[in-house]
Amino acid sequence: MSQGRVAPQYPSMEEIKLETDNCPVAPPRRVTVYTRVLHRACQKMGGIDALAQELHVGIEVLHRWLEGEDVPPSRIFLQAVDLVMPPWGAEDEAHAKSIAGQRIRNN
Repeated sequence: MSQGRVAPQYPSMEEIKLETDNCPVAPPRRVTVYTRVLHRACQKMGGIDALAQELHVGIEVLHRWLEGEDVPPSRIFLQAVDLVMPPWGAEDEAHAKSIAGQRIRNN
């Protein structure tokens, strides 16, 4: 960010307000990054049925992941991350190219 560019500001996951849903919440002792991301993805998709369909998994296994009883495969977790991340815009692309250019010159 040496070129005076200000990074885009996004609300933290905790600050995003979504409607009440049917997405299970893991008990405190089993909350992990996996359960938090999957829960947020469930909320954004509008419920567990929609998320299961989007991830191409069964509702029962999705419940286990959401409740922290099991860990999703990396591929599924990364799909959920994509669902909760803000969209990648032209400004982000330009910033990424700028950073890549600086790395090449610095090496």
